[in-house]
Amino acid sequence: MKKSIFSLLTISSLLILSSCGGGGGADTQTDTGDSDSLHTEMSEETNFEATSDEVKKIDFEIFADSGAVALVESEPDSPGATFKEEILVVTQVPSQTNLEAIQAILQKVQNYTGDAKQALAQKKTEYLDDYVEMNSEEMVGMSADWYKESTVEVVFNNDYFTTIGFYSDEYGGGARSFYSSSYLVLDLKNSKKITLSDIFDADGIDKLTQKLTEEALAMAKEEGALSLEDAGFMVEKVEPTERFLVDKQGLRFEYAQAEITFRAVAPPVFLFEWSELKDIMKSDSPLRVWVR
Repeated sequence: MKKSIFSLLTISSLLILSSCGGGGGADTQTDTGDSDSLHTEMSEETNFEATSDEVKKIDFEIFADSGAVALVESEPDSPGATFKEEILVVTQVPSQTNLEAIQAILQKVQNYTGDAKQALAQKKTEYLDDYVEMNSEEMVGMSADWYKESTVEVVFNNDYFTTIGFYSDEYGGGARSFYSSSYLVLDLKNSKKITLSDIFDADGIDKLTQKLTEEALAMAKEEGALSLEDAGFMVEKVEPTERFLVDKQGLRFEYAQAEITFRAVAPPVFLFEWSELKDIMKSDSPLRVWVR
């Protein structure tokens, strides 16, 4: 199987640094110096009116806020918590009548309402305040450093489709940190989130499961294993996940740690070119525009 190449969108960005004033935490232990900042990253702005070519992508801004807090301000070696989160806001779409609907989808996925800057400031304050509340000065010797970092990335942005990746790494005490990733595929013409049901019907899902399982077995044999179980899989068959990415070359499935393989085994990635899927895709799938 030929593997498709998912190229990251090259962004010509403008970085704006400013002091974060919104929603500032009342906790006097919060560090409001260099670690507490708000910045905005913008996509290269497209002139939607002047361009001679049909615009097939979004313009966007990525807002980021960060901060830190020490459990005991007077203690140099005090444990503490750090926070960083990003929110992507779409500013223009091919048809501006669809802008509000696209923005609503992104707000739901990113779990906020209203102004992005204010939402980030509130999330930061709540996280840092929760850390102080859930720990105490008497527990300094037992408390650990917490952190939460959430980032967003535009992976593909053309041909009326946009794929956006959301990544989170968090530790809040306990044996291990937690990393997660998810993807949002936007159909810009129809103002909707693309799901597996937009690409495959029930029969197509069954055939895709067969393809994924066969590919997993091929991977296992390449490693010298005789079965999926021997290769560290916890499943007898690999079913498709909603954690997928698309571009004009193909469809990519990613699985979470310990979702289909044991935690010690790196989860596999499956890539299919559209030509490999054309016979099992729905006839009316919007992604058939890439089938050759």
